[in-house]
Amino acid sequence: MGLILYEIEHGEDDDDGGKCCTRVSVETICANLLKCLVVFYGVFYIAASICHGAFRLGTLQAFDPRIPFDFQEPFSWQSSQYLARLVSMESTYFVCTWAFAAIVQHCVWDYAITITLVHVSICCAVMQGFPLTWQWWVTLGCGVFFMIVVGEMVLCCVRCKGQGAKVAPSRRSGVT
Repeated sequence: MGLILYEIEHGEDDDDGGKCCTRVSVETICANLLKCLVVFYGVFYIAASICHGAFRLGTLQAFDPRIPFDFQEPFSWQSSQYLARLVSMESTYFVCTWAFAAIVQHCVWDYAITITLVHVSICCAVMQGFPLTWQWWVTLGCGVFFMIVVGEMVLCCVRCKGQGAKVAPSRRSGVT
């Protein structure tokens, strides 16, 4: 969010004529962050519920509402509980990539990093500790990396399509 605020103050443009980093009001940024946060946790709980049922982890009463925040589950490929949390986190980042691109329509990478930092902060508060398991960080990092790369590629394709993908003829220099 810091970069977006910097762009607002200084009015910087990219090489694409300001299509990527446009001036956005602080109210719009806060509204987009709130929308992204609601979408992120809504998708996370839906994915966790589906994975809870798919991995047959018990009845609905056995559903743990702290699933999005729990980083203390021991790593094991044989643990259905661990696999359900892994799949729900990665599927959340996959679905939210498309949702964030539709909601913010610019600088998806900034919103992805901001929402992830908020998520890590909430995880620390809920679990009353700091995540020290490298598997959790790798899973989180892969999700954020996917969201940034694919989200920015989607926005680039949308911008190119919106501009008509005009290509300037190349100039040849040198001997003919």
